[in-house]
Amino acid sequence: MQIKSLIRPGIKIILIFLIGYTMSHFLREWINAICYAQGVPDEVRIIVSRFSVIAYVLPFLVISPRSVFPSEILRVGNFRASISFPFIWRGKADPLWRFLIIFAVIMALGTFYFIFSYLNDLERNELKLLLYYGLIFSLVNSILEEWVWRGVALHQYVQWSGNVYGLIVTSLLFGMSHYDLGFSVWVCIAFAIGGFFMGGVAIRSKGIVASIVMHVYMNLIFTMTGMIFS
Repeated sequence: MQIKSLIRPGIKIILIFLIGYTMSHFLREWINAICYAQGVPDEVRIIVSRFSVIAYVLPFLVISPRSVFPSEILRVGNFRASISFPFIWRGKADPLWRFLIIFAVIMALGTFYFIFSYLNDLERNELKLLLYYGLIFSLVNSILEEWVWRGVALHQYVQWSGNVYGLIVTSLLFGMSHYDLGFSVWVCIAFAIGGFFMGGVAIRSKGIVASIVMHVYMNLIFTMTGMIFS
């Protein structure tokens, strides 16, 4: 695909992101303000505030209402589809289900020290509450973000600029969206890399169920390292 043919959809993508980013920011601030005023526990506030990500969908609703609920959202997807590491279409090819298992093991080993350090300081009741809120947060956040970023944004961006560019742009914007949540630039870059693989999983499986599973697992890991509720 020629560079010139990417300029117009590129400008459109950036404008859509900036509008969604701004709307999501103010929606989250409004939700937080209500929660603070009502004395809602911080754990519940954090979970409820994640619904602000829906704001990213509103520009798509104006441009193309049908893009908000593409067919990929209703598909389980093919867990036996082939996916390559590290570049989705190039690298070591594996069935998607095995890729997910290897990913889960590597991530668990890579964060084991941080998980142990954080959980070791918690009382038994605190641990139970953490797991309870962590599971709810992981399910809510993962389903919402996968619908927005892999179900709507990725689907639309791929139509405009192709699989490769659509995946790269969506992943970068997914990472950048977390900057407004208070994460550092380096953490946002890490999220963008995670978004690249979740997007690749969605493209290769032709559905978002596999990427939701991947996202739920990642959020649970983040919860157990103290990244979410501490």
